[in-house]
Amino acid sequence: MQTVPGTNVYIHVNNDESDRIMIDPAYKLERLKEVNEKIYAFQEAYRLVDDQMKDLTYRTKIPFARDMYESWYNIEKSIMRFDRVFNKVEKFDARAMTDPLNHERREKRMLDGRRERWNKNYTYFFGDLTEEE
Repeated sequence: MQTVPGTNVYIHVNNDESDRIMIDPAYKLERLKEVNEKIYAFQEAYRLVDDQMKDLTYRTKIPFARDMYESWYNIEKSIMRFDRVFNKVEKFDARAMTDPLNHERREKRMLDGRRERWNKNYTYFFGDLTEEE
């Protein structure tokens, strides 16, 4: 009968050691015992570190400097603004494919409105919006 290992743990060995493992059953068992102990140690270490990280993130707040917080807040606002513009442009371009007749009319109206605002120069933007928005 052939023995079946209890785990799928593989070890890399050179040719001489491989021959010895295949020939000497006591050496094979010794090596398997060594490898299994190491694997269990690794798994236990990973489990402990994972538990500590979960405890750390759920129980304590990480100190954050005010300027760093403001920078991240401004970055998030910029990303949201960019997303708004991008979604609006994507929607406008998608309309060109789905409704070409009305798209031409809308594009003409949009360009006329921009030209009129540019010439009168009395455009007011609220909420950090820009001309494109």
